[in-house]
Amino acid sequence: MTSWCRVAAIPVGPAGADPEDLWREVEAGLAGAAAAGAALAVLPELTVLPYVAGANPARWRHLAEPAAGPTARRMLALSRRHGLAVLFGLALAESGAALPLNAALLAQPDGTLTRIAAKHRLPPPLPGEPFGEADHFRAGPAAWPAVRVGLPGGGSLRVAGLVCYDRRFPASWDAAAAEADLVAILVAGPAPGDPPGFFEAELSGHARRCRVAAVAAARYGTERVLGRPVRHDGESLVVGQDGHVLAARRPGAPGPVVVALTPDPLRLSLPIA
Repeated sequence: MTSWCRVAAIPVGPAGADPEDLWREVEAGLAGAAAAGAALAVLPELTVLPYVAGANPARWRHLAEPAAGPTARRMLALSRRHGLAVLFGLALAESGAALPLNAALLAQPDGTLTRIAAKHRLPPPLPGEPFGEADHFRAGPAAWPAVRVGLPGGGSLRVAGLVCYDRRFPASWDAAAAEADLVAILVAGPAPGDPPGFFEAELSGHARRCRVAAVAAARYGTERVLGRPVRHDGESLVVGQDGHVLAARRPGAPGPVVVALTPDPLRLSLPIA
């Protein structure tokens, strides 16, 4: 990183019958992040979509969109309006591919849209579920190059991404952190086997080991789109290079987390309500 900057993690949730409910939360979070001076805002995995991995994928294929689709266009418009880069999740349909990618795309105020990650490791079905993520998505590449985000002071921030389950694996962190100042983790879905505090400890340990800052944006709340509860367990937080949590929103607590980062060490924090 060549200059100080502020980054934001924006939790949203839970998804319901009307996607505009999540869009309103996205728009409010981005407005708050921009007002606090953020240069980059990170949103959760599959940002405005329900988590339907345990359901029959044939019922949900219509949710996938191309990179030029309505979700990406709307995110680009929000990026331009607020003057900050927006990293968001999308079920990304590509020509000739039978299944979409569980992707993370970066919209920047200059109108550029860059695919920054796609989930490489697709978790198996949860106990009692007939389907898993591999029934809904195809696996993305193991690594993607970091993308530069321009900063207000004229410098830049090199950002890499991980999509949810990939954060479990040291090799994924090694690949993401190799050329990055910041690793962004987009999170959704249940993690019923994790004890309290595990998510925070997991991110802190990898950030410290890789000497890279990390920002995680997670879905929160319990969804009932499938007619049964699907609980989101992640936290939205920012971690410094030394592994210290700079600021966090616990599950169920809406509102962006905005943190000011300096090149070395990455310590200053400014959480906002």
